[in-house]
Amino acid sequence: MKYPVFIFHELVLRFSDFNRSIGRYISSTVENGECLIRTTGGKISIGPGLLEKQYNDPKQISSDELRQQASMFKME
Repeated sequence: MKYPVFIFHELVLRFSDFNRSIGRYISSTVENGECLIRTTGGKISIGPGLLEKQYNDPKQISSDELRQQASMFKME
C-alpha cells in the first residue's frame, strides 16, 4: 500500500517523545511492507502492522509500542 507522507511525519513526531535523538523526518521508502524512515538523526525501520495502525487509527498504537519502536532507532 502507498501511504501518504503525513503518516511518516506523525510517526517520527510520536517516536521523538521517547527518543529526542530521532530528529525530524527526511524521507521514507516502503518495500515488501517494511518501511525505512530516514530522519535528521538517523533511521528507523517500521513494520507493516504499525503503519496500518497509524494510517487507520493511530489511537490503536500504545505508548509501549511507540517506546519500543523508538528504542530501535539507529543514529547515523
